[in-house]
Amino acid sequence: MMSALLSDDLPRLLELYDFDEPLVELAQEVNKPSHLLSVLLTEQCFGAAITFLAHCLKKDFSITWGYACLNHAPVSWSKQEINVLEDIESWLKEPTDNHRRIHEKNLHVLGVKSPVAWLGQAIFWSGGSITPEGAPDVSPSPSLFGQAVSGAIQLAGLVEDAKHSNTLYPRFINLGIRLVEGMQKDDLLSLSPEGI
Repeated sequence: MMSALLSDDLPRLLELYDFDEPLVELAQEVNKPSHLLSVLLTEQCFGAAITFLAHCLKKDFSITWGYACLNHAPVSWSKQEINVLEDIESWLKEPTDNHRRIHEKNLHVLGVKSPVAWLGQAIFWSGGSITPEGAPDVSPSPSLFGQAVSGAIQLAGLVEDAKHSNTLYPRFINLGIRLVEGMQKDDLLSLSPEGI
């Protein structure tokens, strides 16, 4: 079974990003990524769990997770956001550079308060050059991708009504845990909200 994580070795995952001290301390008490996520959930360290998943899942799994979270958020997306969600789905089905570049300007169009824009930005930062086509290649900083996915998911829990975030964040984290525990991406996307 192919792992959804960049590594199954927890200490190696902790080297991927400058995680907050509480997460690093809790990680000393467990030996597996799935155990760390369970502890973070129990301790209600929702932001830390989302950040961990966003940086430690493989990029296609991370975008799949983000897309599933946006679909499970009780948000009335704008027509523009729905169009971007369709573009995200296209990238998930066929992660070509053309589908990646479609997301280059979404953040400027939709604005920084849109979770959908941030997930699209994560796709743009997922690999390949971030300079205009024909210009010398420049790769994005490795941490930008995870920051954009994390931002998208954390914003999705706040968009309609911040008081629902304590219900939504555990739901989002449980979706990520399902990937870590071996659920296939297509199966995750087909889950109903009641199935979480």
